[in-house]
Amino acid sequence: MNNPELDPRNYAADEVLRDGVPIHIRAIGPSDKDLLFEHFSGLSPESRYTRFFGAKRTLTRKELEGFTELDFDNQVGLTATMMDDGRERFIGIGRYFRGSDRTHAEVAFAVLDQYQGRGIATLLLEHLRRIAHQAGIEEFVADVMTSNHHMLDVFRDSGFQRKSHSEGGVVHVSLRTDHKVGAPS
Repeated sequence: MNNPELDPRNYAADEVLRDGVPIHIRAIGPSDKDLLFEHFSGLSPESRYTRFFGAKRTLTRKELEGFTELDFDNQVGLTATMMDDGRERFIGIGRYFRGSDRTHAEVAFAVLDQYQGRGIATLLLEHLRRIAHQAGIEEFVADVMTSNHHMLDVFRDSGFQRKSHSEGGVVHVSLRTDHKVGAPS
C-alpha cells in the first residue's frame, strides 16, 4: 500500500463521538469471533432485520468466520470499540465487500441500538472510505430498507457525492469515495 497508516489489516484510529465520548476504530480480525457474536446478540430484532433484510436470530460459526477472517483486499471490516468494565466491547461494525467490478464495493453497518445517532456509522464510513479510495475503489453501494431511517440519514448527511433511487421498499445508494461534495478534488 502507498500509505502505511492506511494498511487495512492493521488499521487503528482513535475518534470522539458527537457527545464527546472517545472510541477506538480498528480492523476486525480472526480472534474477534466472540466479540462479534456478543455485538450481534446485543442488536435489537429490528436492527438485525434492517441490517440482514429479514429475521435473523444468530450468527453461525461459518458466518462468524466469514465476517472476521477477511483478506483486506476484497473484504475489509472495521469495528468501533469502547472499554466496558476493563474489557473491549464492539459498539459498531462497518465493512465493505468488493465484487467482480473492483472499482465498486458494497458497504454495510451495524451499530448497537443504544449507540445509534451518535456518529459511529458516520465515522466508520469515513475510515472505510479512506481505505477503499487508496485500494482503487471509486464507489460504495448499499441497499437500505426504506424503514431504516438511521442508515439513510448517515448516507444523506455524509457529505459524499451520492446518488440514490428507491424500488420495492429498498433504497439503492451509491457514494463516491474520491471526495466530498464541495471539497477540493
